[in-house]
Amino acid sequence: MKITEIHIKNYKSIKELRFKPNTGLNAFIGENNVGKSNILDAINLLLGPAYPTFNSIKRSDHYLGNENNKICIKLEFDTGEYLELSESWEDNYGRVKSGLNLNGGYCNNEKREQFCCAYIGNERTIVDYLPSDKWSLLGRLLQDINKKFLEEKIQDGDKVIKKSEKLKEELDRIRDDLLFSVKDTEGRKIMSDFINIIKKESAEQLNRGVDDFEVSLDMYDPWNFYKTLQIIVNEKDIDLKFQASQLGMGAQASITVAILKAYSEIKLGGENPIFIDEPELFLHPQAQRNFYKILRRLAKDKNIQIFYTTHSPYFLSLEYFDEIFLVRKTKERSTYIRNADAEEFLNDWAIRYSKNISNGVEKNEELEKLRLHYKEAYEQTSDSMASTEAFFAKKIILVEGESEALLLPYFFNEIDFDWIKERIAIVKCGSKNELDRFYRLYAELGIPCFVVFDGDKDKNDDKRHKEINNALFKILKENAISDFPDNKVKDNYLGFQNDFNFALQEAGYIDVYNKNDPQKSIKGLSLFLKIKNQNSIEVPLWVNEIKDKILNLHDEIESVLIKKQE
Repeated sequence: MKITEIHIKNYKSIKELRFKPNTGLNAFIGENNVGKSNILDAINLLLGPAYPTFNSIKRSDHYLGNENNKICIKLEFDTGEYLELSESWEDNYGRVKSGLNLNGGYCNNEKREQFCCAYIGNERTIVDYLPSDKWSLLGRLLQDINKKFLEEKIQDGDKVIKKSEKLKEELDRIRDDLLFSVKDTEGRKIMSDFINIIKKESAEQLNRGVDDFEVSLDMYDPWNFYKTLQIIVNEKDIDLKFQASQLGMGAQASITVAILKAYSEIKLGGENPIFIDEPELFLHPQAQRNFYKILRRLAKDKNIQIFYTTHSPYFLSLEYFDEIFLVRKTKERSTYIRNADAEEFLNDWAIRYSKNISNGVEKNEELEKLRLHYKEAYEQTSDSMASTEAFFAKKIILVEGESEALLLPYFFNEIDFDWIKERIAIVKCGSKNELDRFYRLYAELGIPCFVVFDGDKDKNDDKRHKEINNALFKILKENAISDFPDNKVKDNYLGFQNDFNFALQEAGYIDVYNKNDPQKSIKGLSLFLKIKNQNSIEVPLWVNEIKDKILNLHDEIESVLIKKQE
């Protein structure tokens, strides 16, 4: 079962939010206190273990703390059904009601449990995920195992019986032979006497027959065995055993990952969504990578929809850019979301290159190619982590390669510009031809970018460089320049007419530009060391200009994709 649309109104920091999640992974990122957890909390209110009512809602749960802002949380599913918690809704007969409804009608807890989801909060205490709660990860898994057990049969002598019947028979035998066989000093069976007294006295008190009463230990339902499951850790060095709940938070977090791995490997039943708040908590980087692999396998192989909030780049992928939901909050709009729709990127590509995608098969093939392009662009940067870290940045500087990625931070430090404090990311895109690809993606999420690129007027293949330059001018909304940049720092870019090395030489640095063959000019670490050793030369003037322009960039920018005309 998949959630196809989420609508939240007047809940905590959310004035109104409506969006369509992905069928696989859904990663919610953004600054602290913008409302990421509020989105998951709202969904968990409907799909968590407790039946939702407004009795548990506090004044502060209403938008702006105003109880006149009536809360509504509605989830639509791929079954065509919807589940809604609203302070004011109309049933199928037009009667105004308040509370939970399923498809516009009363919803009892039995019906609601069909939609219930596993939720992993940010405390990571192992007791929250053990099967004492049937909607925990282990609870869901063991319920499925229990269901299989109740369905299976075995050969018992000359007849076939259910395993559950055999279990009852064996438990009765164990009960009578062992548990109920305890005797007192006079040889009387204590448990039998205890049961008989309870039945007799209950009958007399209620004026009923003794046969009307039965004392049961409720041991025939296998679920009563499963829900006592505990994870025990052996400390062999000190010859002691501990419950996992007694271990440190890091160890408990790792065991939570192990439980999710088991869930992903042997999931037997339905595929209701899973919600995770900050999966990276208490995990070192390698463990985070492993956890992300488990989540992706769950989504792909087990067809499970997963929602999570994160501050870690290890839980994002440029290849699956449309899984990223950047949560923002302003005074005017409250909490809202920016997301990159893969189909809109495909439409943009088709319009820009006059391609015709006439059917669904072609669209799926081109979508896979689009993802592959981003994956290859991401991997060829040789610093792929910076590309995903940039999703968490306030502003981004896009550069072509390693030379700029090494020297810009050095120059910023030389002029005492704390670019890290300003939450600026510097992303090398691998080549000039990839700059617009990265710019389109970050802009789609609203992240402002400043672009530094080479015009390459001093290189061969003028026609190719002119095409790339003009494509960049177009996306950067530059109308006054054509073919080659003019070396001037603009509001959102700096284009060197020739290249970065030539600009450094013009700034006074020696032996950094090969005028006979510009493509053989030193690059990367060699260039960085050459510049650093010439520390008596003043930092180029354009470095300060870049700093000022970056600081003046708007906090959010609009999409630059070419939209398909309806």
